[in-house]
Amino acid sequence: MLVVVEIVCVLLLLFGNRLPVAALTGTTTAVLAPANGILRWVEGVATAKSEATRLRSEIASLRMEQGRLVDSQLENQRLRALLGFTERGRPLLKPVQVVGVAGEPWPIAFHLGAGNGAGLKVGQAVLSPEGLVGRITRVDAATSTAAILSDPNTPVACEVVGSGVRGVLKFRFGTDPGLYLTAVPLTDTVRIGDRIATAATSVLYPAGIPVGRVVRVGREESGLLSEIRIEPFAPLTRLREVLVATGTAEATWWPRPVAPDTAAARARADSAAAAAAAVARLRRAPADSAAGR
Repeated sequence: MLVVVEIVCVLLLLFGNRLPVAALTGTTTAVLAPANGILRWVEGVATAKSEATRLRSEIASLRMEQGRLVDSQLENQRLRALLGFTERGRPLLKPVQVVGVAGEPWPIAFHLGAGNGAGLKVGQAVLSPEGLVGRITRVDAATSTAAILSDPNTPVACEVVGSGVRGVLKFRFGTDPGLYLTAVPLTDTVRIGDRIATAATSVLYPAGIPVGRVVRVGREESGLLSEIRIEPFAPLTRLREVLVATGTAEATWWPRPVAPDTAAARARADSAAAAAAAVARLRRAPADSAAGR
């Protein structure tokens, strides 16, 4: 084939000026077509070989990572058994349809097409396959309402995955409305791209639920705290179905709020009783004066 191509090239050099341009172009294309096909085939084989090499390398890395994860899991189990830690149970996830959205211009609540007849209760976490959506705030026989992350009155205790930096996720209105991780000191390092999840200190949500990703890090006007903008994983404006965490495991999975200090509670009660007695005496004073007159 190469010899034929060389002969044709020599003939074209000798007599090409005597041939019409269209005929010359067509002849060149026809002659070089097999060579072009072979070249493309060789390039395809080389690309496939390079891709196969890359995939083999990635598979080897994933196998090593899997081995490390298995070792870490076994070590975690040994340490938890040694320290006497009990693993929190995992609840069942029940799919529920979103039948309505409340809030303008940002959605703040979902109306769900299931109620206590389906096992839904106030306080249960509402999830999507991507991450946290919110929690149930109202339940009746056949419907329920869930407050979602874009509700300013629904803060979430969160932490940065890996570094453990803790803060409170809140939705803010204003010139740049959105979700922000608040109460984070400037001394804590948070980077763009960090993932955040629900914290183990939360009394409303199970720990470890993915929430969002850091998209901007700055400084608040006070100059004392970081201003951290969060992009939620769950597509809050496009959800048509959600998953509600139900089941018998919720009592052990969700931490219970710590009971208030007994002495402090008793002191507050005594103070309230003394204040009520003082108010009663002041109210009786005018009547006693009138009676004396």
